[in-house]
Amino acid sequence: MRLPPDQFRARGYRTVPTPFFLLKIKKNSYKTTRVGIVVGMSVDKAAAKRNFWKRQARAEIALWVAPATGNDILMMVLPNVRRLTKKQFKEEVAKALITAQQK
Repeated sequence: MRLPPDQFRARGYRTVPTPFFLLKIKKNSYKTTRVGIVVGMSVDKAAAKRNFWKRQARAEIALWVAPATGNDILMMVLPNVRRLTKKQFKEEVAKALITAQQK
């Protein structure tokens, strides 16, 4: 499920910073997990590349997070992500999600 835009500026998120993205997680009052992914023009000027990173992030989050956990997850992708391969990006997302769930 998509995270509503008004939640992008909300408070109360636990943040897991990496050099490639910020991963923010907080509990919500629903029984579903809502995901929002922000990939700005500073990452890449081409919309196709930005959409590529969004798809990769969404797919990896879907693998690691159960849909019925009731979390809001917000990922802000940073320009350094261009240095990663797909495999490295997936590993970084997995590490960040594991770290966030342990906190």
